[in-house]
Amino acid sequence: MDFYYGRISGNSARAAFGLLEAGATFQPHLLDTRAGENRSAEYLSINPMGKIPALVDGSFKLWESNAINLYLAEKFPKAALVPTALDRRALVHRWLFFQTGHLTPACISVFRSTNPRVKAFWQTGADTKAVETGTKELARYLPVLEAALANRDWLEREFTIADIAHAPHLLLIAEGGFDYSPYPCIRAWLDRLQLRPAWRKTAEMIFGAERIPTSWS
Repeated sequence: MDFYYGRISGNSARAAFGLLEAGATFQPHLLDTRAGENRSAEYLSINPMGKIPALVDGSFKLWESNAINLYLAEKFPKAALVPTALDRRALVHRWLFFQTGHLTPACISVFRSTNPRVKAFWQTGADTKAVETGTKELARYLPVLEAALANRDWLEREFTIADIAHAPHLLLIAEGGFDYSPYPCIRAWLDRLQLRPAWRKTAEMIFGAERIPTSWS
């Protein structure tokens, strides 16, 4: 398998986390997104959107980080990244849609203006209005996660790709100083995620650090 990814990329981190948790053997290919390597003709033949990450498995090409992780979960069933029961699998899939459609857009509005690592990499400034909008949206979505994590370690009891999906962007806003004090279950969950060996390798690979600093630790 060939894995194409970029630095300081939450989406790349999501797929890398999935690859490492699945125990997959893969060849990493770092693309310099600032130099536009993701817009080369060669890469566009893999992902016509020109975005990262992407996975090539033989003649099979796949992009979108959650699609990659769903594929890995099916290809490596011993990793138990999705439940076997249909109804429980559907609940995991629901969290992927929740992350993609709601949580990530709100997080992006926040961390692009507050996370020092992101700002330094992309040479961007602060957008107060975007932060306010994203924070307001997160006030709607984070209580849903907090309630789901009450009295359990993982979103669907066992560790799955649902937990993998949320980790990168929630940790990026944490590094930017987002106030998680109203969400103790989420804070504990993010700490558990960062202790996983696969995440430590992911964080080093994508962000250059074994652990993303958080405002509460």
